[in-house]
Amino acid sequence: MFCSLSLHEFDDFFFILFLIDMYTCELTDYSIASPNGNQNLNLFHITISQGDVCCVRTDSLDDANLFLRALATLTVPVKGSYRFQGALLDFSDYRKLLPIKKQIGYIAQETAMLSNRTIRQNLLLMRSYFEDSLSVTLDDEVFSLCRLFGLVDKLDLRPAALDTIDLKIAMMIRELKKPPGLLILERPELFVGQHNFNLFLDAFQSIVAANIPVVFFSDDGNFINRFTTREIIVKDKNITAVDFKTK
Repeated sequence: MFCSLSLHEFDDFFFILFLIDMYTCELTDYSIASPNGNQNLNLFHITISQGDVCCVRTDSLDDANLFLRALATLTVPVKGSYRFQGALLDFSDYRKLLPIKKQIGYIAQETAMLSNRTIRQNLLLMRSYFEDSLSVTLDDEVFSLCRLFGLVDKLDLRPAALDTIDLKIAMMIRELKKPPGLLILERPELFVGQHNFNLFLDAFQSIVAANIPVVFFSDDGNFINRFTTREIIVKDKNITAVDFKTK
């Protein structure tokens, strides 16, 4: 059976398809809880689109962390669906999420590196896995960041040989240079340290200029005011709104 659509209905139909396609990620009827069950966020619907720079507004660091982990696919939902670039994610098998994780940069206090690999190997790990090759080398952009932050002579050391700040810088570079999909930041001013923050801002500016969507939580008012285009309000365990920021 064929159904006929008026010109107006036809336009509306394709406009809806356009809206569906425009989202980088969409979490629908989503509910999440921490592993110990002490924190939870109730049912919510969130969409993130290309070019969005979203500031998470909340009085609870735990709630911010739980939400950011959910966006990074690090928390299995209690309920709901997660679509990334239109694809419905399957949380039943960690391996099925790897192609998605490859596209999500996540810079937070729990970010880590493999202790039995060198910094260079850690930076190349995702490429080596997906290109099925051990002969890949650092691309020019990654090497330039390593040089900018003074890591070139430390690339062949293992993580335990680096001080805390250098190790965090290496992790930051790895996450910033994942294939563009989504970048998630938790208090970047603390992660990289104030001494390196201006250098980080230069690298971050290129991410924003490329219209890569960003979701972040920060205590730095200047950073928030400079980059925020949208706000995600988390209050009383509920995500109550996703509003365009008004200045």
